[in-house]
Amino acid sequence: MTMPLKLTTRSIQLLMCLALMALLTLWTSYRAHAQSAGTPALTKEDLNQINNQPLAPSSKNPAGLGVKEERKPSFEYTDPSGTQIREYRESNLPTEIEVKSAFGTYEMSPPNTVMPTSTAPGDGLISVPSIRIPLK
Repeated sequence: MTMPLKLTTRSIQLLMCLALMALLTLWTSYRAHAQSAGTPALTKEDLNQINNQPLAPSSKNPAGLGVKEERKPSFEYTDPSGTQIREYRESNLPTEIEVKSAFGTYEMSPPNTVMPTSTAPGDGLISVPSIRIPLK
């Protein structure tokens, strides 16, 4: 006569835990085999070549070297008498005008009060362009 197998809640939990551990072991070994099956290991030279690549191309900053970058005028006019007028417009900056004549060089730019800021309307502020005339 055989005794019937008595399954308790504890024994069912233990069997399920063992089955789960067996499945995890099989899955882990399958993934390790799948990863190493088709790709050969890289040599030390290959790894050095990958690691020694520059992250980004080197950039040059002429202002950092003390070299002033030449600005391109948006408008240029030369009078027959030799007077040159140049206008410089750059995005998000006010317009600057440079006049070169026999009498000297003059630069005109708006004052700081014209720079875009949030001011209350009707504050009575009147701004005029500033003119720099170098004296020799």
